[in-house]
Amino acid sequence: MARSNVVSWDSQGPDDIIYAYDQDDLRTLTSVTVPEHAVALFIRDGQLTGVLEPGRHVITSTNIPWLTKIYQLAMGYKETPFKVSIVYISQKMFNGRWGIRGMIKAAQGYEVPVTMMANGDYQFRISDIPVFFTQILGGLKSYTTGDLNGFMKSFINEQVTQQLSTHYYMEVLNNLEQASTTTRVLVEQYFAQRGIELLSLKIAEVRTTDEDQKKIFEYLQFSSANGEAFRKYEVMESMADAIGESSGGAAMGAGMMLFPQMFQQLQQQPQQTQVQQRPQVLCPYCGGPNDNPYRFCNNCGKPSPQVQPMGSTPQMQTSQMHQPFPQPTPQPSGDAPRFKNCPYCGQDISGLPKTPRFCPYCSEQLY
Repeated sequence: MARSNVVSWDSQGPDDIIYAYDQDDLRTLTSVTVPEHAVALFIRDGQLTGVLEPGRHVITSTNIPWLTKIYQLAMGYKETPFKVSIVYISQKMFNGRWGIRGMIKAAQGYEVPVTMMANGDYQFRISDIPVFFTQILGGLKSYTTGDLNGFMKSFINEQVTQQLSTHYYMEVLNNLEQASTTTRVLVEQYFAQRGIELLSLKIAEVRTTDEDQKKIFEYLQFSSANGEAFRKYEVMESMADAIGESSGGAAMGAGMMLFPQMFQQLQQQPQQTQVQQRPQVLCPYCGGPNDNPYRFCNNCGKPSPQVQPMGSTPQMQTSQMHQPFPQPTPQPSGDAPRFKNCPYCGQDISGLPKTPRFCPYCSEQLY
């Protein structure tokens, strides 16, 4: 093929990122035209020796002395011993697609790994030519857009997978916009280290397998605030289905009797638990509230019917429980004195809101 005196990138398509001129033996006074959106690299023996900015450049012995015929004639070479490759690199903005499949933690509190399948798009441009050449082009087999796209796809998939795997699946799924922004901020530094500016990154879809999705749904369903009520509803619904599908009058009758009983048990279970937490009972003599069980009313001092046999009198019970402790003197201000323990029976009464008039354990008057 005859050598040309004009080097240009005339066949560039909208998605072409890089183009290598097919001849490496350039003659003096060769014209090199660089498009407005690109630069031209002079590569000799695998090393970057110069970068031509957009415009028209003429190769002479002044700017590139190794391209003259002096060496060819003096050394007796049949061809120029100093060969130069011209590689065009576009600096336009390019769009790319990415897609990954990996593992990610399901949800907060549910740390089991599930399958993650995600995809999206990104935009980039080559910003630092020397860094891009040493970090990217130096490792490619050939200077083609296909090879470069293969590297970019593999590189961004690796970076996105590493970043998303540190989050929860439900976090990413519920806020794709925030996850996209966070991921771009975290991975753009790795692109900058290779001379590439990551302009945008978007997560378009995140999903998992049907089996993992069912597990996550059930966990979130039953761990929610209304999960207990929902479980009870499912139990009742299953019971209703079983009763409706039963055959025979006996089975139907037994189901109708069992259904309201189990429903009542499900409804009363939380109420019984609540009663056990804060039980109180009213004094039958004065109506004052007391913690159940109690021995003596903390308002009137009369004994509880649970500890006093029928027919016995409060005076008899008081005389039996009386201890030889001196009665405390009320405070000058008139307020009830504060006791940590009853001075008569020694029981701890510090947890009461205020000192009762009568000790709820021995019925002695405290003030």
